This record gives sequence, structure tokens and C-alpha cells, in this order.
Amino acid sequence: MPDIVDPPAADPKSAKDKKNLTHPRDPAREVIETVVFVVVLVLLLKLFVTEAFVIPTGSMAETLYGYHQFITCPKCGLMFPVNSHDEAEGNQQTGRKMPLYGYCCPNCRYQGHTSEIHPKPSNTSGDRVLVLKPLYHLREPKRGEVVVFKWPEKPQDKLVAQNYIKRAMGFGGETIGVYRGELFVTRSLAYPVDALDSSGQPLYPRPDDPLDLWRPRYMYSNVWDSNPLADHLFELSRETGFSKNSNGGFQIVRKGEEQVLADRRIVWDNDHQSDDYVKMAQSAGVKDAKGNPRVWWTRWYDPGDSGGNWTTNDAAKPTVFRHEKPDLHWLRYRHLSMKWKTLGVTREDDLPETTAAELANQQPAYIDNFLGYNAGRELDPATGHIVTHDQSGYDKLWVGDLILECKATFEAGSKVTMELSRGVNRFQARFEPGKVTLRRIGAGEKEFGEPSRSCKVGPGSHVLRFGNVDCRLWVWVDGRRVDFGDEGDYTAPTPDEEAAIKDALGQPDINPEGWTRTNDVLAPASIGAEGVVGIQNIKLHRDVYYTRNNPSADQTKADIFYVQPGHYLCLGDNSAQSSDSRKWGLVPERLMLGRAVFIFFPVLPENRLGFIK
Repeated sequence: MPDIVDPPAADPKSAKDKKNLTHPRDPAREVIETVVFVVVLVLLLKLFVTEAFVIPTGSMAETLYGYHQFITCPKCGLMFPVNSHDEAEGNQQTGRKMPLYGYCCPNCRYQGHTSEIHPKPSNTSGDRVLVLKPLYHLREPKRGEVVVFKWPEKPQDKLVAQNYIKRAMGFGGETIGVYRGELFVTRSLAYPVDALDSSGQPLYPRPDDPLDLWRPRYMYSNVWDSNPLADHLFELSRETGFSKNSNGGFQIVRKGEEQVLADRRIVWDNDHQSDDYVKMAQSAGVKDAKGNPRVWWTRWYDPGDSGGNWTTNDAAKPTVFRHEKPDLHWLRYRHLSMKWKTLGVTREDDLPETTAAELANQQPAYIDNFLGYNAGRELDPATGHIVTHDQSGYDKLWVGDLILECKATFEAGSKVTMELSRGVNRFQARFEPGKVTLRRIGAGEKEFGEPSRSCKVGPGSHVLRFGNVDCRLWVWVDGRRVDFGDEGDYTAPTPDEEAAIKDALGQPDINPEGWTRTNDVLAPASIGAEGVVGIQNIKLHRDVYYTRNNPSADQTKADIFYVQPGHYLCLGDNSAQSSDSRKWGLVPERLMLGRAVFIFFPVLPENRLGFIK
């Protein structure tokens, strides 16, 4: 057998020299290649995958913030944002930068001067968000998703993209109605080209250029023109309570759970009460029938004639309530929507705070859609005048969609009932060991029934949340939703049911906006207890209220908008001060940029980091 001869070992030194000779190392070239690769990768990501956008304005507040400052109310201690766009960017009409001068707390409604508290500005801009771009190549947005698009009127201005951010709330082929703060939709309407108005002009025209379909003229809106088809169908739908069985009629647009929670706006946080308010009220010297001082100025109170059904940690400023009797007794909320003072041109022009005597005569009001973000007052340096932004009436409309939350401590066998009023009805969620039951009291009581679901309520402390939003009842226990499915849905009261409601004197008790004094003024929210129960950390929120183009218009009517195929109706969460599809038209699909998915800056002073709901 021949010998096996191993090959000669390679010389490491000569091999290395050969490699270096064949592939010379150039550090400068490697750096350039790395930079080019990173730049190309970033451009590809920006073009096809994701891009960062900055929110400039407050049309999506308080879901997303534009330029703003955080105010901590010196009276009640609540921290809230206030629009400061004109201070950072300048007024859109005059171009002048106008510093934030005053504010109004959304909780206690105290009006103050920013110079007294030195608010913390929000870094240098509004929220920064990441936008997912391929969404529209894969699927159209879902209703309620936050989208970014180019403004159809002027996609660019001086080579700067005019990017807007809103929620997609209407889709091609839908007719949308805005009524009493809610959205309603139908797909059953078609608009004939040959229909003429009384002057012989087309009722539902088409543009010569299909790219103009986004314009308001082609939304067939009764805001600007006439839409007898939609107006008639809306009235027929209203007569059925917008029932699912209305044969193609309008039905209410119901939000998902995430959007319901994201759209909450504070009405009253009972853990933030003003000491000054209490001192002023006490000095009024109001007495009860027995001559004892009467606590009448607190938002949450015991309505019993003799009192004594509840004990509190502080009669003048109660935050913790305790009930020990076997029968059902209530705590009621009253909306004392008083403004402390009005800011003038100078401090000397400020109107004085409300006196104790005036407080004694104060009456509760309905809950409105006031938003502290919009209530900033600015100083125009050119004129020396105070400029206000909440005088249009858009923030003084009744809101019936409420969310009530509290921490309840149960002892064995005790029960808690949370109640929310809306118009001619009251709605209840009754929590007892192992289950929660929903009930409707009022004009539609027989329709609703009493559906029940199991839940983990027993001896101990639980955070309870009860919401009445979009004609649907929502229940959460310790942050987890108790799902009632369709059994939590109800039809809106019909005009006949509303007309039949009388007050204690037998007089009609319904306002054109839909509220009643008996329910929405005297008892908009309540908490009842049977047995030994402790209640604390009470918070009352309202839902987003979609305003009509004219807040003083007939509130029994609806604003109607048709969404052309291939277009979207996009609305801002800050409906009272949002320039959106109600004002300037639809958004063509070709101008959609993507879906806003994540807030990545700023983080403080409020934790804004997270996914957009």
C-alpha cells in the first residue's frame, strides 16, 4: 500500500500577507459604506414602514397634545394641560406670538393667572408619534383608528407638508349623522344624479374632476345645502330609537373599549377639592331646619332629608364615605359648574371671586362638554388685550354619556349600586357577591330587562367603573371589563317617550338637547349602598361630545355628511375646537399616510409614553 503523505503545512505569515495583498483594508471606505447603508435603511423605513410626526395643534386633545403647558390648579391641586400653540408658533390669523396668560381648571373651574403658578412648558413641541405607513397597502383603517394624512385643501404650503391627524370615523358609501354629541351611520342611502332641487339644480351633483370629490359640496350635507333623503331617513330612525330593526335606518356608532377609555374627559375628581371653596361656603352660614350648619356645597352629598345615612371623613370636604345600614341609601352628585372669577385685560379689571352669599344661592347645572385644554387665555402684546378661545358656545352643551368610577370596600353580604342618568332614563349597575346586574329605569324600562353576569366581587376592596357611552352600558371590576355583549346595548328614547316625561309638578321635563332637570341636573350620577360599604376615590368622566357646525341650531335635528367612495370622514377628539371633516371636507385615500400607533415623546410631567388608543 503506498504511503500517505500529508501536505506541507501552510505558512501562516505568508497566507496573511497574501490576504492583505488581495483585500487591502480601507477604514475610510468602511465608514462611508456604513453611513450609506444606514441612510438608505432609514430612508426605506421612512418611505415604506414608519415615520415620526409631531402634533402641532390641539385638535386631538386630550388624547394627543399639541403645544401645551401643564397647569396645577392652586385651588384643587388637579394637573391638566392647556393649549399654548399661539405662544410657541404664533396666532394663525395675526402671526403674533401671544403668551399664555390665564387658565380655567376643568375640575373646580377656578380661573387664574399663569404668572401666579409658573406652569411647566411641554418641552418644545407637542406629542411626537410614530406612524405605521404600510397600513393602507394591507387593509383600510378600522373605525376609530388615529390616522395621519395630507390636508386635501393644501397638501403642501411653501414646500412644507400640511399633515393632519384625526380619527377615521366614516367610510366610503356611508352617510353620517351628528346628533346630540353622538355619531350615527347608514349605508342604505344612494343619491341619484338626476334629482333636482326647487330651482332645477342637481341636488346631488358630481364634479367634473373626480379628484374634487373630497370637497364639502359633494358631501351632500344639510349644513351647507339640502339633503331631503338623509333628513327624512334620520327622522324615521329617531322615531324608532335608532333600532337595529329600523329597516336600513341610521344606527348609533359604538366605540370599542380602548377608545371609550381613551376618550374620557374629567368632570369631577372628588379627591381634588378646594379648601378655599369650603372656607367661603362655610362663611355663608346656611342652616338646616334645626338650626345646625348645613353642608350643601359638596359635589357628592347625602340627599336624605335628615341625613345620617352616610358618615364621612370630613363633612366639609368629604372624600371617604361609609354606609352601615341594611337598606339602600344614595350618594348623589350635583354639578356645581361655577366660575370663580373672570380675567380682565389687567389684574385690576378682573371680576371678583363669587361671594359667600352668591354661593348660598347657587344651583346645580347639567354636565357640559367644557375642556380645560381649550380654556386658556392669551395676552396679545400688540393690543394689550386678553384673547379667549371658549366664547363660541361649543363648550356649553349637555353631555349625557358619563363614566363613574370609585373604590368600594365590601363586607359580607353588602351591595353597591352605581347609577347614571341620561335624558328620560336612569341606568344602574348593581354589584353584589359574585355578580353584577344591569337595569334601565324610565321610559324604556320594559325593553331593557335585567341581564346579569358573574364577576369577582366579594368581601374586600374593588375598583368599580360603570359607563353609559353610545347607548351601551359598560362595566369594569378591578380594571377588567365584564362583557355583557348585546345585552348591554339599548335603543335611544323616542320623541314620544321624551314628550311623555313630566316633572314633579306635572310639566314637560325635556329640553331640546335631550336632558331633563329631574335626572340630568338633580341626579346625573349616584352611588347607592346596602349593608356595610366604604366608598372613596370617586371620579366622574364624560365621553367626547361631537359638536355640530352651529351649536345654537335646532338640537332635535342632525348634521348630515355623505362619505364618497374612496374617502374618509376624519374627526378630531377635541370636537369643540377641531378643524376636521365637518369643516373642510373628506380625506381622499390617496392622501392617507398611515396610522399613528405610538407616543414616544414627551414622557414627563405626565406619562405619555405608550400605544395610542
